[in-house]
Amino acid sequence: MKPILKESIHKTTIEIIQQLIDTYGGTSLTHLGLLGDKKVFLSEDQKSAFIYRKQSNKLVVLCDPIGEVSFEKLMEFENYCKSIKCIPSFYQIDEKSKMLYEKAGYRLLKLGEEAIVELEQFEITGKKGAKLRTKRNKFIRQGYQFEVNMPGHSIELLQELKEVSDEWLNGREELSFSVGSFHFDYVSNFPVGILRNINGHVIAFTTLPIQGDNITIDLMRYLKELPYGTMDMLFVSIMFWAKENGFKSCSLGMAPLANVGLDSSASYIEKFAKIIFKYGNSIYNFKGLLTFKSKFANKWESKYLAYKPYTLMSVITSLYLLVHGQKNLNYITRLKKPILKKANIS
Repeated sequence: MKPILKESIHKTTIEIIQQLIDTYGGTSLTHLGLLGDKKVFLSEDQKSAFIYRKQSNKLVVLCDPIGEVSFEKLMEFENYCKSIKCIPSFYQIDEKSKMLYEKAGYRLLKLGEEAIVELEQFEITGKKGAKLRTKRNKFIRQGYQFEVNMPGHSIELLQELKEVSDEWLNGREELSFSVGSFHFDYVSNFPVGILRNINGHVIAFTTLPIQGDNITIDLMRYLKELPYGTMDMLFVSIMFWAKENGFKSCSLGMAPLANVGLDSSASYIEKFAKIIFKYGNSIYNFKGLLTFKSKFANKWESKYLAYKPYTLMSVITSLYLLVHGQKNLNYITRLKKPILKKANIS
């Protein structure tokens, strides 16, 4: 097999990613390689895979490589980037690999923190868990049912999930690259946690990719009209199911800009990100997402963007376009001035 898969067809790319995940294990993000919207650079010894998308002259890699993560593998990928006149960057790398990227000449920008539930410690007993416990007991008394369906989903179930997803989207386009999106082929890869109402209808669901002893709450969809506490009920049910089935942790994904810009050594852009977190709810519900995930998470891990010097703003623009598209970028540009005004920055 050639080390560089320049134009891998959709099916082949997905098969390669799945094989590497099966062989070397994955992280809370590697399952997104199965969306089919990314390309793969495979190292010469086939022990590392870089999952990326191209935007302009940038190759944006999603998370650390699958498989072996080393300086040599990083240089191999950089040489490929140079050969096609592109600049590499890495989105949501782990804390433990920071020094590797710094050694290779990258700069780092903290993006936020990944919320993780260490399941052995997860409980809703006592005063601390009273609110979640009360909500869960109420849903159970009223006849709501939680279930986890394993891969091999029927077309009838997939169609029912699609109806919920379509209502959640409400005509909006799906995001891409660093978040899951609803496609039958993609959803079919994973267990699905489902909450049904007293009439047996699906009102909320989430896909649950498995990485060894760990799971991730991935694609999450729900109906517009829901009883208060529905998502709390869904998440608590998932935690107990995962704990009972021997999983060690559950990732809730990243809380963007959480605890960014707080250190005295924080860069100017990180301090600006802190302002966005504080005043930018018109762009994104930063505070609300952090508050919700904090109900469950008992461990937080920092995530970073690794970029080459003098490329930060162009990398951020490329990344935003990959996830949201040009239409949303124009919207954010219009909102920037009111946010700066709130923060008393001219």
